[in-house]
Amino acid sequence: MMTVEVFVTGRTLTVDTERDLADRILRALTFGESAPESTLDSAREFIHVLVVQPRTWVTGGPAADTAPRYLVRVTVPGSWSNREFADAIVPMITEAVAGTEPDATRLRREPHCVVQIVGLREHCVGTLGHATTGTEITRLMTRRFRDSGERPEAPEGSTIDPVCGMAVEWATARYTLAHDGVDHAFCAPGCRKVYAEDHGLT
Repeated sequence: MMTVEVFVTGRTLTVDTERDLADRILRALTFGESAPESTLDSAREFIHVLVVQPRTWVTGGPAADTAPRYLVRVTVPGSWSNREFADAIVPMITEAVAGTEPDATRLRREPHCVVQIVGLREHCVGTLGHATTGTEITRLMTRRFRDSGERPEAPEGSTIDPVCGMAVEWATARYTLAHDGVDHAFCAPGCRKVYAEDHGLT
């Protein structure tokens, strides 16, 4: 469950350009070769992108009145919010926003796109009518892949996360678990926890 709020000032966005900006961010977060389509498709159901143009926005700097500014607030379960997550998400979102500008390199030179990652405490986000944990949301997001029986082939030097289907390089794997004599690697602690719970390893 991820909410991405994009606050924009310094440029007038039409409904179409707002939609383009939101679509670019959603695509950046849920497209790629790293995970099977069943996982990415499920992830799209749990990501909400809102574009907001505040009536009042006061900021400073030499380009305060001329350069568009962006404040992007990404709200996720607290268990997802860590340095590794930020290192992946901040560039993705910055590039997606930059793609809507005439100069796509400006936001790499000027601090005019600030991305804030807000982690919610466990049980402070919910769906299906009840409070949920980050692990439960991971389970919902990966259910289609796990139920499909799909098992992609791992690139050389990698393995497939058995929960979400992402390719994980053994050399850099941070989250691993052995079960029934087989070593597994996971893309994130949430996937490792789902596997452990499902196999009675907690």
